[in-house]
Amino acid sequence: MPTDRHETWTDGMTGLGAMVPRPRRSGESAASGPGPERGAGTSRVVVADDGVELYVVVDGPEDAEVTMVFCHGLSMCLDCWQDQRTALAGRARLVMYDQRGHNRSGRGAAGSATIAQLGRDLHRILDEVVPVGPVVLVGHSMGGIAIMALARAHPEMFGPRIAGVALLSTSAGGLSQITLGLPAYGARLLRPLLPGLLRLLGDDPARRGRAVEEIVHLLVRRYSFTSDVPASVRDAAARVICSAPAQVFRDFYPALMAHNGFAALGALRDIPTLVMVGGADLVTPVAHSEAIAAALPSARLVVLPETGHSLMLERPGSVNSALGRLLRRVTRPEPALRELSATR
Repeated sequence: MPTDRHETWTDGMTGLGAMVPRPRRSGESAASGPGPERGAGTSRVVVADDGVELYVVVDGPEDAEVTMVFCHGLSMCLDCWQDQRTALAGRARLVMYDQRGHNRSGRGAAGSATIAQLGRDLHRILDEVVPVGPVVLVGHSMGGIAIMALARAHPEMFGPRIAGVALLSTSAGGLSQITLGLPAYGARLLRPLLPGLLRLLGDDPARRGRAVEEIVHLLVRRYSFTSDVPASVRDAAARVICSAPAQVFRDFYPALMAHNGFAALGALRDIPTLVMVGGADLVTPVAHSEAIAAALPSARLVVLPETGHSLMLERPGSVNSALGRLLRRVTRPEPALRELSATR
């Protein structure tokens, strides 16, 4: 399958580096406070099926042929897509939202941090914000898993409504076997200790000490990026992670470890799909993207050399180019794809 050539670093990473996230305070609604953090666009609140308020930003032309919906990963926020928002705003209507428990969105009751609920949240956003027209879903890490949850619950949407999918640095299952770059024995010892270690972070980001922040910076350098990214982006990524309550990790950790989305991938077989991963990703290694691509023979697999888990921040040019190609496949499908869709 095709693989992007290694790109030379450019100045494309300005979005997250200039963003300072502000988590929602206790008692504050998602609609209160300032609007979108960067540039044009409008913000709104979508209420999930369990009453949780999801913070949404919409940008791009209202009459665009296609709407792209961006789903971020664990401990991130919608601003991680700022470079993609800048590059694609003139070509599509763009919808970005904070996953439940993250940044400006509500957390939900105990037990609501499930993969199925992530899929229902995405379904509600599509119903409320994108009621008509073709959609391209873009998911990074846990965001890709949310797309699989939607596909499992509503396979009928893929094709008639959802015209394309991009799965970035994600997994269809087997996350409990990942070693995070450690020797297998060390990973087995660490895995059961992780929930307890996460408690050390505390649930109030404002009360974390400098030692905790330094640990997060070390983890960001180890797992988010591989190349020598600008310090502004590296520091901003660490601030985003530090701004998330440790509870969000503990809430989603069991669900992510048990996740198996291979059966859901069948819904994507007949639509343009991009599968993209960093060649040095230790969180969702290349083998996980290869397994997804193997289940989707028509998918395009792109592996970016010397790139870590946060590839949309580390290699925005490559990610934007790949998403642009996916958008073209949706808006101007090749004759062979039209014929294939018509015969199935």
